[in-house]
Amino acid sequence: MRVLVVSCSPWKKNNNIGNTYTNIFQGIDNIEVAHICCGGGSPDSDFVKYHLHISEKKILKNLINPKHKCCQLFSSETGIKQVSLNRNKIYDFIRTHRFWLFFFLRDFAWIFKNWICDDLKKFVDDFKPDLIFAQFLDRSYLNQMLFFLKDYTKVPLVVYGWDDVYTLKQFSLSPIFWINRITQRKKLRKISQLSSLMYVISEKQKEEYSKAFGRNCKILYKGFDFKEEPKYESNNLPLKLVFSGNIGTKRYKTLALIASALHEINKDKIRAVLYIYTSTPYSNKMKAMLNYPKSVRRMNFVSSEELAIILQEADILIHAESFDFKEKLKVRLSFSTKLVDYFYSGRCIFAVGSRNLASIDYLSKNQAAVIAYKKSEIERKLNLLINSSSLRNKYALRAWQCGQKNHQIKMIQNTLQNDLMNLLHEK
Repeated sequence: MRVLVVSCSPWKKNNNIGNTYTNIFQGIDNIEVAHICCGGGSPDSDFVKYHLHISEKKILKNLINPKHKCCQLFSSETGIKQVSLNRNKIYDFIRTHRFWLFFFLRDFAWIFKNWICDDLKKFVDDFKPDLIFAQFLDRSYLNQMLFFLKDYTKVPLVVYGWDDVYTLKQFSLSPIFWINRITQRKKLRKISQLSSLMYVISEKQKEEYSKAFGRNCKILYKGFDFKEEPKYESNNLPLKLVFSGNIGTKRYKTLALIASALHEINKDKIRAVLYIYTSTPYSNKMKAMLNYPKSVRRMNFVSSEELAIILQEADILIHAESFDFKEKLKVRLSFSTKLVDYFYSGRCIFAVGSRNLASIDYLSKNQAAVIAYKKSEIERKLNLLINSSSLRNKYALRAWQCGQKNHQIKMIQNTLQNDLMNLLHEK
């Protein structure tokens, strides 16, 4: 079975796309994956052999001078250059400040469709995909690519939604936001109609999307082989609290609340220190809000392999969601894939966020974390965990059991493989 995966980001070991997709596909029998990235950067993957990247920069260069190619091919046969973890400062600045003009120009570049070129067609023809697997996203350029590939290949399209990119349950005072939202909704409805199968990432998203698109959506989680529970022995003095993941969508404000609570707990004696590992670029505001030198450490971005070791060396793992009204609406259907990494580490989880968010709701229903649902609960509940090793042990076991029950990778992959094979038999 040959699967052509399409995304907006390069397939890297240390980003969400590469980490999650490698997790769900690697290990399935008789599967071969190729990747089309509608964006810049370079891949870093031992699993995927062939990558084709098309960025707006290359598209614009080709418009000016046709000698410049829109497509860049990466192949493990010719060697994929391993890239460092250092990030592009211009890209970081744009990510931090969210300049709408940049995103408008990016979409505008793709309108010319000079990217539908012989190199793209040859890549697809040589790979001969049996099906297309893509993100379900409100990105105009990604959806243009999917419209082309579906028409060109005539193979089944499978889409995977991670966030609420469709409903009108959002908040913004910007007319540009709403114009874009309504425009993208039309394209997403068409993508849904063209797709043979739609995966989602949470129970809440399944309920809403199944109703919105008039179809039965299926949940697809990340997983691991939950066989032997790791030993949970606390040898850290002070205790080591670890947060990993994206601190955008105002999560940094929640981390600042945790940091402030920890500062109070540490007033007489340093009992615990929070270590933050994120690929999100820090703004000056973020740095100021997290400036508790004795209680907080902003760590360098590390590889997924290094992070797995760090999680197992921690005493308490932190999951933080924003209390900001606008940001809560953005993530209300999302499930953080890093929670599965937390479950697999077999460590106690301290979560902060509102009950109506999918990630918090999931942790609550599975009793997999100590949860502060309100800002006023953070210091009291965190203090309880820090002062009680038995409570930490209890919730470490519950986190592991949640993973064991819901995230066994073999079961996930067997279901995924059966779903995809059924689509091919229906062709």
